[in-house]
This record gives sequence, structure tokens and C-alpha cells, in this order.
Amino acid sequence: MHIVNIEEIQGMLLRVPELIDRLESHDPDFAVLVKDWLTGAEQVLISNRLAVAADVAVLRGVLISAERGVLPEGMVLTGRKTARKIKDATAADALRRASELVSDAIRGDAAQIAEGEKLTRQLVALAERKGILPDDPDAGGHSETLNAIWRAMSEDPDLGPATTHLAGLVGAYDALVLLDRMLPPVP
Repeated sequence: MHIVNIEEIQGMLLRVPELIDRLESHDPDFAVLVKDWLTGAEQVLISNRLAVAADVAVLRGVLISAERGVLPEGMVLTGRKTARKIKDATAADALRRASELVSDAIRGDAAQIAEGEKLTRQLVALAERKGILPDDPDAGGHSETLNAIWRAMSEDPDLGPATTHLAGLVGAYDALVLLDRMLPPVP
């Protein structure tokens, strides 16, 4: 999975705290917002070809049933069982379970990207020290300069093995994305 895909999914997960804030503030639209989030999550997961989309769809189905007054199996509510209490409890549980499923689904890829970021940071520091990085990185066009830096790092006897490892770890495209992000800013 590419960096852009991982970041899209992580961005979706970063919306969960806002939804929990809505639950805490007794927002009457909480269950609707969670259902919308689950629907959006399904679409993102489907577009990234992750089978966990089916599990998220099942959780959305449980929430739809709760909206119709069905108490999910195994759920215990204290006090009076109002329709809203059933919906909100089911929505909170579905949100928790979905975020866990999605986090688990991308954990390995996210760890690889994090390792790639660390390796790229080290490569850029060494390349800068060896004088491989140009003084004006955008002088010949951004893409051309990135490719030239990558080529120079790959051909360097000290940096070559690490660049090969990076490309093997995250893929050639994502290696260039990481390189671009780790280059020092132009003064």
C-alpha cells in the first residue's frame, strides 16, 4: 500500500476523536454521524482494496438494526432502554470496533512507512554531508532534481545499499515521496 493510501486511512481514523466528543456532548445526531463515518470508511477501504471493508459494513448493519430498535446481541444497557440509548451505545461500540479493525489492517504497512521515513532521514543527512544534495534543489525542476538526487545516492558506494533497501521496503515511488519530504527546506 502506498503512503498516500495509508495517510488517507489514517486521516479517516483521526476523525474518530471528534465523533467521541459528539457522544460526550449528547449530540442527538451522534448515531447518524457514526453511520456516515462507517459508510465513508467502507468506501476508502474498498478503494484501497482492503477486505476489512466487509467487517466495517457489518458494523454499519448492526447500527442500522439498532436504529430500528433492535438491541445488538451481547449488549447490556442499564436503566431504561430508550431508542436513543440503544442507538448511541451501538454507534459507540461500532465506532470502537471499526477503528480497531482499520488500525489493525494498516498497522504493518504504517510500520514499514515509519521505518522508511527513519531510513530516508538518515540517507538525506549522509547525502548532505557528502555533498550529494544540490544547493538549489529546484534549479532543474522538482521531479528531475529528485530523480537526480536518488540516482546519485543509488550510485554512491556508501549510500547505494541503503537506497536499495529503502526502495525494497516502501517501493520506488514511495521512496521518492519520502526523499522529497526529508530534503532540507530551501533557504
